[in-house]
Amino acid sequence: MQVQIGMDVEKLAALVRSGALCIADLQALDADTKAALWRLCLHCVECDRAELAQPVMVKPYTDRR
Repeated sequence: MQVQIGMDVEKLAALVRSGALCIADLQALDADTKAALWRLCLHCVECDRAELAQPVMVKPYTDRR
């Protein structure tokens, strides 16, 4: 069974970024939606690459008693 829903693209992006939803599980019903999903997918890939490229900052442990 499939359902047709409307959702703000920012909310959709948040669900994809959190891992709660995968773009591959969605089916675009029109050309505009397909283009938006492609842009969202590419944006998420760019974000993932940028995140991986960032150096990890490790702060030394300090006992603050």
